[in-house]
Amino acid sequence: MLSGVLFLSVLSVTSLTPSEKQSRKTTQICKSRCSCEERENIFNINCENKGFTTVSKFQAPPNKISQLFLNGNFLSRLSTNEFVSYGNVISLYLGNNGLQEIRTGAFNGLRFLKRLSLNNNNLEVIKKDTFSGLESLEYLQADHNYISAIERGALIKLNKLKVLILSDNLLLSLPPNIFLFVILTHLDLRGNRFKMLPFAGVLHHIGGIMEIQLEKNPWDCTCDLIPLKSWLDTISIFVGDIVCETPFRLHGKNITQLRKQDLCPCRKAGEHVHPPSDCHFQGALSPTYHPGRITPTRPPKASQTRSPVPMLCPSVCVCRTRNPHSSLNINCQERNLHNISELNPKPSYPKKLHLTGNYLQVIYRTDLTEYSSLELLHLGNNRIAVIQEGAFENLTKLRRLYLNGNYIESLSQSLFAGLQSLQYLYLEYNIIKDISPQTFNALHNLQLLFLNNNRLRSLPDNVFGGTILTILNLGNNHFSYLPVRGVLDQLSAFIQIDLQENPWDCTCDIMALKNWVELSSTSVVNNEITCNSPSKHAGHLLRSLRNEAICPEPSEVPPQQNPTPTKAPTLMGPATEPITPSSSSSSSSSSSSSSFSSVSPTESKMHTPELHPEVPLSVLIPCLFVVFTCLASFVVLVFVRKHLWINLRRAAA
Repeated sequence: MLSGVLFLSVLSVTSLTPSEKQSRKTTQICKSRCSCEERENIFNINCENKGFTTVSKFQAPPNKISQLFLNGNFLSRLSTNEFVSYGNVISLYLGNNGLQEIRTGAFNGLRFLKRLSLNNNNLEVIKKDTFSGLESLEYLQADHNYISAIERGALIKLNKLKVLILSDNLLLSLPPNIFLFVILTHLDLRGNRFKMLPFAGVLHHIGGIMEIQLEKNPWDCTCDLIPLKSWLDTISIFVGDIVCETPFRLHGKNITQLRKQDLCPCRKAGEHVHPPSDCHFQGALSPTYHPGRITPTRPPKASQTRSPVPMLCPSVCVCRTRNPHSSLNINCQERNLHNISELNPKPSYPKKLHLTGNYLQVIYRTDLTEYSSLELLHLGNNRIAVIQEGAFENLTKLRRLYLNGNYIESLSQSLFAGLQSLQYLYLEYNIIKDISPQTFNALHNLQLLFLNNNRLRSLPDNVFGGTILTILNLGNNHFSYLPVRGVLDQLSAFIQIDLQENPWDCTCDIMALKNWVELSSTSVVNNEITCNSPSKHAGHLLRSLRNEAICPEPSEVPPQQNPTPTKAPTLMGPATEPITPSSSSSSSSSSSSSSFSSVSPTESKMHTPELHPEVPLSVLIPCLFVVFTCLASFVVLVFVRKHLWINLRRAAA
C-alpha cells in the first residue's frame, strides 16, 4: 500500500507541466527568501537584503508582469544569461550590491525591461555591449558609481531610452556620438569631472531634451566652454546651476549669467577660431590685479552684515554648503528611511533635500513644517502612496518637486496647496489614474510638468488653467484621444508637449487633436503620434493619414462650436479664429464648475471643429494659383493680339 502511494506521488510530480514547475519554484522563492505581492496587475518581487550572490538559478513568475527588487545584496558580478529566466520583468533594481562587472549578455532575456537601476555600486566602465538585449529600456540609473569611461556605441541600440542618470561618477568626457539614435528627455550629469561639453557629437544629438542637470562639475569657463554657453542660450529647457571652477576671476559664477566675452576675453566679435592658450592665461587674472601695484580684495559683503548660519545636519545624511552664509544641500539618498520625521537633528535653513531611494510610504501633514526654506524637494523612487492634505502648504519657496517613481494613484484638488512658487513638477512613473479638476490651477508659476508613464485615460476641463507651462509630457499613458476644448487650448503657443506611446484611436474623435497639431507650430509636439486603432490605421503616423481616411463620413463630424479664449497669443484655435489672451484668474474661476472633458467619445464629438475634407487647404491653394496664372496669361494674350491688330491696320493704311 505504501509503495503504491509513493508511486502515485512520483507520477503526479513528473506529470507537472513546465509552467506548473516554474510556478512552484517561484512560489518557493517568494515564501522562503523574498516577499511577493501583486498590485495593480504588477507582481512585485522584493528580494532586498537577502544575501543573493546570483539569481540565475531562480525564475520570475510566468505570465506575470513583474518588478524585481534586488537592492542590498552581494551581486558583485553579473554573469552571461544572469536574467534569462526573467522575461516578464519590466523594472529591475540592482542598487547597493557592490557590483563591479557586467559581462556581455548579462541582460539577455529582458526584452520587456523598461527601467534599470544600477546606482550605488562599484562600476568603473560602461562597455559597448554592457546593455545588450535591452532594446525596450526607457529609464537607466547609474549614479553613485566610479564610472570614468563610456565606450563608443554603448547606448546606440537603446533607441527608446528617455531618462539617463549618470550623476556622481568620475566622467571627464563623453565619447563622440554617444547619444546618436537616442531620444533622451532627461539627462543627469551632476557631480562628475566635466570641464567642458562639445556641441558636435554630443549636444547636437539631444535636440528633444527637456531637462539636463550639469551641477557640481569643475567647469573651466574659458573659450572651450563657448559651445556649451551658445547651446544653453538657444534652449528654453530647465538647466541646473552651472558654476565656474576656473579661471579664478570667474570662480563661483553661473555660466548662464556670463557673456561670451567673459569666457573668452581675447576673442574678437564674429571670430570663430579659438585664441591661443596664452589668452586663457591672460584672462585668468583677477579683476583687482594691476601691474605694478596690489589692490586688496574687498571681503564679501555678506560677511559684514550677518554671522554664519549654524550647520545642523541629520545624522543619517550628508550635508554640503558653498560657504558659511548659504543654505544647506542635504543628501539623504538610500538611507533606509521610512518616515521623514526620522531626520534628526532638524536642519537649519535647508535649501535642497534629497530623499530618493528610501522606503517612504506616507507623507504626513507635519513632516515638512520645519522645511519652509526648501527650494528643491526630491521624493522620487520611494513607495509613496498617500500624501496627506496640506503636506506641502508650508513650502512657499519650493521651485522643484520630484514625486516620480512612486505609487501615487490620484491627484486631489488640494494636493499642491501652498506651492505658489513651484516651477518644475515631476510625477512620471506612478500609477496615476485620476486628476481632480483645478489640481494645478494654484500653480501659477508652473513651467514644466511630467505626467508620463502613468495610467491616465482622461483629463478634467481647464486642467492647465492658471499655469504657464512650457513643457508637458503625457507620454506612455492610456489616452485614446485628447479633447482640444478645455484642455489643449489652455496651453501656451510656446508649449512643448510629448504625446507618444499612447493607444491613440484614429477615428472621428481624434480629428480635433489632429487639426490642433497641424495648426500649431512644428515645435509644439516633440514626437510623432502613432495610431493604435482601428486595425487599418495601426502603426501609421496620425499626420500621414488624410482626414477622409480617419473620418470618412462628413456628416459624422459635429458642427463647429465657438472656441473659448486661451492664453496662447499667436496660436490659432480649433475653429481657425485667433485665440485671445486670458488671465490666469479667469481661467481659475471658469474651472470651478468643470468636470472631466473626455467623459465619452460621443460627448467629445461636440468639441471637434468643423472639417472640409472635400476641399483641403493643401489642394485649394495650388488650384487658386493655377487659376490666377491662367487668367493672367489670358489677359496678356488679349493685350498682345489687340496691339498686333492695331499695327496691322496702320500698316494697311
